[in-house]
Amino acid sequence: MTPRIVDIARAAEVSPSAVSLALNNKAGVSAKIRRKISAIAAEMGYKTFATAESGTANENITIKLLKIAKHGRIINEHHSAFITGYMEGIEAGAKKWNYKLQVSFFDKIPIENIVESQRNTLADGLIVLGTELNAHELTFFTTLPRPIVFIDTYFPLSIYDCIDMDNVDGVFKAIHHLYTNGHRNIGMIGSNLETRNFKVREQGFREVMEYFSLPIQERFLISVAPTFDQSIVNINKFLNKTNSLPSAFFCLNDILAYGCLKALRDHNIRVPEDVSIIGFDDLPSSSFADPPLTTIRVSTRQIGQRALERLAQRISGYSYELPENILISGTLITRSSVRQL
Repeated sequence: MTPRIVDIARAAEVSPSAVSLALNNKAGVSAKIRRKISAIAAEMGYKTFATAESGTANENITIKLLKIAKHGRIINEHHSAFITGYMEGIEAGAKKWNYKLQVSFFDKIPIENIVESQRNTLADGLIVLGTELNAHELTFFTTLPRPIVFIDTYFPLSIYDCIDMDNVDGVFKAIHHLYTNGHRNIGMIGSNLETRNFKVREQGFREVMEYFSLPIQERFLISVAPTFDQSIVNINKFLNKTNSLPSAFFCLNDILAYGCLKALRDHNIRVPEDVSIIGFDDLPSSSFADPPLTTIRVSTRQIGQRALERLAQRISGYSYELPENILISGTLITRSSVRQL
């Protein structure tokens, strides 16, 4: 693994900025210090860090993407195209920086075993798809002596950089769209499986409803399994017990929206004539749903590319500040599942 500038600075007993100046042949350090830094860097096996602007080759740098499906109820075949967007962004970033890219997929393997399998990897840095991970599981990765960036999740107290969609911004755009179309009685289809993204979206729903001074009716907040088939079962049970519905449902993701569409159709409830539906994620199937689903498109490619850039900064040692949670906004995609009242 390539040592970071901060590692070289510690060994040379100089500041990281002095190391950066010396290794990039910039003024600001004496010839004696420059020689000392260069010798220590060579001894530690430092690989010259190339900026995209310089065009210098970085073929000695290898990064690895870890795709982790802890239970598979979210990371599954329905989200393959969604994950492809992350992959495209990471691949574009790797090509820009001339890095080698490896990909490993782990399905229903304990996190501690995954971490152990990466202990002797030759990769200089890792990007981890953390969709199904909990906050405490990130601590397993602290034993790996290399930079790590997590995507598709974030945790406020994390010691790692996390790049994620701006869930609250997406919820705001969804509820605002319903509001401007005259909806004041809005329910939510949530998940009984807690993930960071689901939790933030649910909290965001409550905050945005309050922002628009809309009442939250707990009887219309439905918690269902996050899979398509089981969500249909759960929503059908709800529909069998109720005599009234809100004018619209906000669904925490598109899979839940598909389940909602099917369950409503089973009960001869029309969308959007009787109930409007809005989702989140803009999976490819959303444009072919019946009716085509209004939803929030996540900037997956941009998230992937930003994660690669952040990892490149960590590998090089140019980034010394505390970890960051970087949130990237999504886009409202309007189709036919929302009716104007």
